[in-house]
Amino acid sequence: MLGMIKDMLKMKKQADRLLPPEQRGLRGAMRGAREGAAQATQMLSDLADAAALRANGRPGTATITAIRETGLTINENPVIDLDLQVSVGGNPPYALTHRQTISRLHLGNFQPGATVPVHVDPADPAVLVVG
Repeated sequence: MLGMIKDMLKMKKQADRLLPPEQRGLRGAMRGAREGAAQATQMLSDLADAAALRANGRPGTATITAIRETGLTINENPVIDLDLQVSVGGNPPYALTHRQTISRLHLGNFQPGATVPVHVDPADPAVLVVG
């Protein structure tokens, strides 16, 4: 029995060495859990904001002038920066850089020169959702 406990402690130490220092031990695990919960809360908030814009935003179109990877992913889907020329309701087009998570399945639709539907916040034309 004692040998098994020693082996388990040895395996835990080996596993801890694989983690960055800030994630080791109970405090690190708790910090990681808090950060994960904060990220999940932010993601839910972003989804709610996007749904509200799709329901209440002003519909328009945007032409993609450039696309850049940010190096971030959410659920293995890339977060990208899109440079857009946005047209809403017959007003003159305006330039905007927008960051959004795009499904890997739909990434091919987001290329320079493509026109995509958008919904723009009536109170702030810099806030929009693509799609």
